[in-house]
Amino acid sequence: MAGSPIICFQEPPMNLDGYDRSLSVSKQPIAIPNVFRDAMEVREEVFVKEQGCSILMEADPDDARSCHWVVYDKLPGESTATAAGTLRLVPFPHDPHPLPGWSWDFDPEAEDPVMASKPISYVVDRATAYHDGKEPYLKLGRWAVLKEFRGRGLANLLVKTAFDWAKKNPKFFNPPLDVSPRDQAGLTMDANQTVWRGLVCIHAQEYIAPSWAKLGFKIDEGMGKWTEAGIPHVGMFQRLMLPEGTEG
Repeated sequence: MAGSPIICFQEPPMNLDGYDRSLSVSKQPIAIPNVFRDAMEVREEVFVKEQGCSILMEADPDDARSCHWVVYDKLPGESTATAAGTLRLVPFPHDPHPLPGWSWDFDPEAEDPVMASKPISYVVDRATAYHDGKEPYLKLGRWAVLKEFRGRGLANLLVKTAFDWAKKNPKFFNPPLDVSPRDQAGLTMDANQTVWRGLVCIHAQEYIAPSWAKLGFKIDEGMGKWTEAGIPHVGMFQRLMLPEGTEG
C-alpha cells in the first residue's frame, strides 16, 4: 500500500432529521458529522453512480441509529488520504425479513424523501434457517469500497474492525436500562429477549455472496431471494464469538 489506512468510527445516535434523500451529500446540512458525510460520499459513488441505484434509496432512517466506519487511504503518488470505503452496523430491532420474491424500490409518492427519526417496534419475525425470529441481531450493510481502492484489503479490514469493536462492546447494542422494549403487540419484553449474543445478518447482493462466505457468513436458505433496486439479494448470517462474561 502507499500508506497505512486509517479507520474512523461514528457512534450513534446522530441527528439526521431533515436529510433530503433526493440530494447528494454535498448539498446536505453542514451540521452532518464528517465521518458520516464521508461514508455517504463513498456510498453514492459505489451504489448510485457505479451500480445505478436511486439516490433516494441510499440514506435511510437506520443511518441515525447505526454504527459507521470509514477507512481512509492514499493512492500511489498522492499525499493526502481520502475516504475509500465504509460499512455500518444496524442494531436490533429491524423490519421483518423480506419475503421470498419480494421487490423493493423507493417510491417518492409513498415515502417522504426527507428523513426523520422514527422508532421501530420489536417484532416476532418468521423463523428462518439461522434465525428463530426472536433473537436480536446486528445487520451489517452499506459495505462499499471505491473502485480505485479495491484489491488492497480495505473491505476485509472494515469488516474485521467493525466485528472486533462489536465483540469488545456487545452491551452497546442492548436497550438502555431505563427503556422497556415492547413487541409489535405492545407486550413488554424481558431483558433476556433483547440481549445481543453475537448474531449478525447481511442482506447481500447475490453476486457478492461468495465474498461474504469467505468472511464466515452462510446463506440462509429459509429467507429465500428478493430484489432491491432490481438487484437480487440473499440473507446471510454468522455468529461472532463474544468474550466470556461480556453477554447480557
